[in-house]
Amino acid sequence: MLFLVCIKNKDVYIRVRGDESFYYLILSEWNPATLATPFAPALLGKLVSLFVGARRRYLSDEHSTEETTNLTTAIDGFITIVDQVDSTIETRRVPSLKAPKAFKVTRPWPPDYFSKLDVAILGETTTRKALFGIDHENRGDEEDAPLYPHDQSLPLYVRKYLCWLSLTETMPESKGALFLAPIAFISDKQRQEWYRPTGHKSRFYATVNEFLGYAKVEFEKTGKGAKHHVIGLLTPWFFDVEEVASAAAKRDEAIPIVWEKTCFRAGMVLCLSKFERDGYLWRIQLAMFKPGLPYYQSAAEPQSRQKKQDVWITELLKKVNEYFCVSRAWTGGKSQNHVSPPSSRKVSADSVELSSEFITEIMEAPGVLPITAVEHVNMGFEAMRGYDGYPSL
Repeated sequence: MLFLVCIKNKDVYIRVRGDESFYYLILSEWNPATLATPFAPALLGKLVSLFVGARRRYLSDEHSTEETTNLTTAIDGFITIVDQVDSTIETRRVPSLKAPKAFKVTRPWPPDYFSKLDVAILGETTTRKALFGIDHENRGDEEDAPLYPHDQSLPLYVRKYLCWLSLTETMPESKGALFLAPIAFISDKQRQEWYRPTGHKSRFYATVNEFLGYAKVEFEKTGKGAKHHVIGLLTPWFFDVEEVASAAAKRDEAIPIVWEKTCFRAGMVLCLSKFERDGYLWRIQLAMFKPGLPYYQSAAEPQSRQKKQDVWITELLKKVNEYFCVSRAWTGGKSQNHVSPPSSRKVSADSVELSSEFITEIMEAPGVLPITAVEHVNMGFEAMRGYDGYPSL
């Protein structure tokens, strides 16, 4: 099944020319229901390489006797795709991903200024079907634009919103990059632990390391593609697997249903910006939009879960400092023009909706992103005292 999924996504493999980001797509597309946990993208790549290498060695042995099985046929099919990429030179005009049925391709999609990891996320089956052809020149019908995700939205819907926003607002000369998957886990191990409790949906969430790796690549770009800031939507939930399983048993419901209904996601935004040069390196400024007092009292994480949130943020900041030299850091914040959610929601905006609103304002008007201390204060941010511990509010 793994190799059949790889073959099914031949167009993405060709577009990214075999880059390791291809296996980020495979993580989403391959749903091995018989396994307790999914492999991390890097391990998926190693697993595929292991089988491909073994198959090549076997076929090169003149004493080998050929026996065709479903597995060897699938591996051989993928080897053909690998050899096709390895034996050709990258063209100046990037190939488009395969369009849904009855869709006429007029120009490459996604546009060529999207990164390889962006392409891998946009290439996911349901996302591609919903957004194919959308870009800053063709925004689609206004009524088809997705609403802000909220604290119970499933990860594929959150991905759809982030992808739509990036497609419609990112241009060739844009200096900002939006990470296209919601970030919910500090580590891949946590994503694995939540694989079954989320009904295998944890594979659609990203880890902090994946976001920071993406930001590092974007910041290292030069010339026209150089990026000055990278934004990520954080949507962790501060519950333990055991308490969700216990609640499911008491309610006589499936654990994934209880997770979806009761493990409310805590929306925050992590903005990383190039701040100043230090020799050959860039110092980074960090701003964490974290809805709560004094601007969003009802959106703050409940007191019973705040301690877990503090621990999670502390771990996140440690990870950031492993990747970047952070010169200044801010927390808190408010959007410039808050719009209340539709009356059909029957509740005030939660932290995920507010975080989506904050990101949308920046994507629609990049000048809104605060850079100076005065701009941060005017947007309701407060300076963090230390970068290794929890920010003082």
